[in-house]
Amino acid sequence: MNAAHLHLIVNHIPIFTTLTGIFVLGWGMYKKEISIRNIAFVLFIIGAVSSYVAMETGESAEDIVEEVAAVSHDAIHDHEEAAELSFWFAMVMGLLSIVALSAKKLKLRFETGLNVAILVTALITLGILAYTGYKGGEIRHPEAYTEQVNIQQRDYIKELFV
Repeated sequence: MNAAHLHLIVNHIPIFTTLTGIFVLGWGMYKKEISIRNIAFVLFIIGAVSSYVAMETGESAEDIVEEVAAVSHDAIHDHEEAAELSFWFAMVMGLLSIVALSAKKLKLRFETGLNVAILVTALITLGILAYTGYKGGEIRHPEAYTEQVNIQQRDYIKELFV
């Protein structure tokens, strides 16, 4: 296994932990259960840490993928820029989650506002993470981004059901 393979494994973790955390936090806010919300905060922290790991493995993967002839350097650059932005949003989400986990001990009075702020931050982070994944797919999956291929796939699916 090389760095590119490791990056492909790790880069999905922040997306799915953030997505799952959003649903868990929403459920915890609806049920007014601090233990459910705490699970969401832990997921957000895992998402933030794994976004760092994804970015670091991405740096090593870039060295490998740049050597492939069919790879667009512009696509790599766009993906890298999106990854940096998503990393910083994930860090904010993770830090806010640490504050929320400490809120009971710190006797903070703005717990509900903090939960809403984390939820909004997580939604924005998820959007940026998804965009980063989309830009990463452009690097080695041109078949998913070509209109002609999409038309052929649509026609094939139609034939299956006709």
